[in-house]
Amino acid sequence: MVVLVWVLVGCLSAAVAEDPNLSSLYPPFWEDITGQLSGFDLEDGKYIINPWEFTDRMKLYKILLNKTAPYFAKYGPENEQNLLWGLPLQFGWQYTTGRLSDPTGKTTCGYEILDELCVSVNSWWADVNYFLSVLPFLAAVDSGILGISSDEFRISLPPLDESRFCYNVSDCKELVGETMDSWSTFFEYMQLPSSDFDGLLKHLWAAHTSSLEYPVSAFEDRYAYYSKQEVKFEENWSIAVEYIAAAYFPTTLNRTNSFQKGLPPRLLYDTDIAPLIANFTSLQNQVLLSLTALGDIHKLTGSSSLTAWKILMSTKFAREQFLKAFEAYLGAPTSDFNF
Repeated sequence: MVVLVWVLVGCLSAAVAEDPNLSSLYPPFWEDITGQLSGFDLEDGKYIINPWEFTDRMKLYKILLNKTAPYFAKYGPENEQNLLWGLPLQFGWQYTTGRLSDPTGKTTCGYEILDELCVSVNSWWADVNYFLSVLPFLAAVDSGILGISSDEFRISLPPLDESRFCYNVSDCKELVGETMDSWSTFFEYMQLPSSDFDGLLKHLWAAHTSSLEYPVSAFEDRYAYYSKQEVKFEENWSIAVEYIAAAYFPTTLNRTNSFQKGLPPRLLYDTDIAPLIANFTSLQNQVLLSLTALGDIHKLTGSSSLTAWKILMSTKFAREQFLKAFEAYLGAPTSDFNF
């Protein structure tokens, strides 16, 4: 278990610093897009949301961040402590590292100037992220927290594999009902006067991990489009999220942005072997190596290591001590944790 703790410290070691200029931390195009439903194209009286365009999917996140800001105001200024920041920041990292482009190379989606903002349905990352963008948005609509109706908009279908996705509240409840329930629980808890930061983390991570269950297995065929090292990273990243979730990692603007500095800045090649990737920073090599070690431990133990980790992290005190331990190890401030 000690080994597992320090592997996770390695994975989380990027989350160390605050940036006073919050706008510099925003994901791509954040300040250029609207956070209102009226920002989408209108057709036949309905707003058309195309999640296969980068800025449209990012608009969903901005609407969520704007509408939920009042519930996080008591934890810090400028909405920095909003735990939903982890979602658009992760999507932004996928975009800047080329992980939303067509990995088959058979289309120009995500590559050419005219298709730069295209999100490819062939992308494993894009398909998994669909369930971490469209579903939270639909659940928020269903909960009433956004103040808009399902009748006001329509979600565009992808160019292929339409049956693998869902496009409205009722369809998503049928396809991934537990995940929709988890997001609804998060938004309902958020609105309670008695809600607290630790409880928000608990419900957020429950919804986040639930969102991965269906797409991670449903889109395994996408692995054929990537190098062996990128596939290993995709698999290990899915595993690592479970451990990060158990520790209630605070997905605030500062913390998530800093953490992502340790993630691979591009798609991995078969020749990329951490910690010896020359054009990666030492931190990126370290994090990739730690993710590999964590994945190996998880597979070797048949996931019993995750069970043990969840037991270890089952109390608020243990989670506080773990997060403080890795920050103390790195000499970083702990002032922005709101347990």
